Amino acid sequence: MKKINILVTGAGSGVGQSIIKSLKISKINCNIISADISEYNAGLYRTKKSILVPKVEKKGTLRWYIKNLKKLKINILMIGSEFDINFFSKYKNIIKKKTNCEVCVADQEVIKMANDKYLTQIFLKDNNLPFLRTYAPKNLKEAINFSKKLNLPFVLKSRIGTSSRNVYVIKNLKDLVSLFHFVKKPILQEHIGSLKNDFKTEYTCSFFTTKNKEIMGPFIAKRKILNGTSWITEVTKDKKISDLVIRIAKLIDNKGSFNIQLRKSNRGPIPFEFNPRFSGTTSIRSNFGFNEPEMFIKNFFQNKALKNPKIKRGICLRYIEEIFLEGINRSKMSKSFGKGQTRNWF
Repeated sequence: MKKINILVTGAGSGVGQSIIKSLKISKINCNIISADISEYNAGLYRTKKSILVPKVEKKGTLRWYIKNLKKLKINILMIGSEFDINFFSKYKNIIKKKTNCEVCVADQEVIKMANDKYLTQIFLKDNNLPFLRTYAPKNLKEAINFSKKLNLPFVLKSRIGTSSRNVYVIKNLKDLVSLFHFVKKPILQEHIGSLKNDFKTEYTCSFFTTKNKEIMGPFIAKRKILNGTSWITEVTKDKKISDLVIRIAKLIDNKGSFNIQLRKSNRGPIPFEFNPRFSGTTSIRSNFGFNEPEMFIKNFFQNKALKNPKIKRGICLRYIEEIFLEGINRSKMSKSFGKGQTRNWF
């Protein structure tokens, strides 16, 4: 069978690397081409072929992709950078028509709701699902007034963004006043679960929606976070969480992977973030039997029916790894793609 050519953008990010790892351990016969906007991103040096790509906000980027997807004969484009999601969702049909490349991305309506943490809570509330009391102040004065409706501590964060960026636990009014202006498009949200970064309350979950709207999963894992990344994860089963994820999945016109971050509280599990894309834990899920990139290829590209995967239990501990590019200097990096070297330390 002819190899499938797959381009993975954002190869330097945790999500991009997670996609590549999942493809590597899959049964799919494919060529993986990693792509990123900077030659300093390590993921570019873990595949045999890599390319630099323009930022999606740059003028002419759509033309560039159409030209190079054709040139490289790319069959599937998978997105590893959250910054690329809106661009490829907007232009995926044009790209498909011009290049015959299948872009793995959700529709814009789903992305709009999921990427906005305020709209996510409105969605949950409107559908009689567990939600967090959330307010979107226009200025500090409104924020102070809204804060009186929440118990301390509460959370100050941006409506847009992931990986725990610009997220603050507010323990008093002084914290709110000093931190408010650092947050773009701020929201105030009730805090639930443990204040400690432990395994007591936080979970990362996923489901996969097929072409025929069948729901695969869910995958459920407890997690401990380091710098916004799931650093320690424990794959588990939880009926209440599973039932909630399936209820949400049935309400969303999703395509492919969808992530739900949630916390347990005395009111049960409550979601605080949606991500309609692959995740930094995609490779962890794949190792335990829930390989979403493989499912996308089989279902959306090869038109194969899927069976709900059997998910194994277990724990994943992450660690830091190095890639060595010997015999070159920085001025030659953009012309020296290909596999870098790793050491067999252990």
